[in-house]
Amino acid sequence: MLERARSFSRFRASVADFRERLAAAACESGGEGAARLCEAADNPLARVCAAGLARRGEGRDEVLRAMELAARIEMASLERFLSVLGSIGSTAPFIGLFGTVLGIIRAFGDLSAAEGAGPAAVADGIAEALVATAAGLFVAVPAVIAYNMFVRTLKRRALELEASAVEFAAVVAAGGEGGMEADKR
Repeated sequence: MLERARSFSRFRASVADFRERLAAAACESGGEGAARLCEAADNPLARVCAAGLARRGEGRDEVLRAMELAARIEMASLERFLSVLGSIGSTAPFIGLFGTVLGIIRAFGDLSAAEGAGPAAVADGIAEALVATAAGLFVAVPAVIAYNMFVRTLKRRALELEASAVEFAAVVAAGGEGGMEADKR
């Protein structure tokens, strides 16, 4: 969870800063300033814009296609480990349930071995069952919350990346005229 949180945080910070510098560089010398900036930067938007710049002169559709492919690759990188987190969140309760069943089986085994004993005979097994249930929930609840938060953040980052890429593609296709609007978010 911490790795994903750091990854999304770095994405946001690096893209916001890069976008401002890209807006200024997009108007420089036929896109050469933007190309140098994209080569020097290490963030998803830089890689997407570099893909578009590599196709400049081939028309807006080619620029957009190249940038769309690069954006898909970047989004796949951001999705890394999310399926693992989702799987942990969805399977942990079942592991807890399995422990619960084993604890109850133990409780009934203890009860039958004690012949006529009272609640004390089953207490250990029931306690074991409840600990297993609690452990499953202790793992599942934070994992599901984190998974949902990261999926929501991923969708926002995808929209930000797409909007910036489309705007930059228009600038590249127009030969650098007009520039990009500064990010006010």
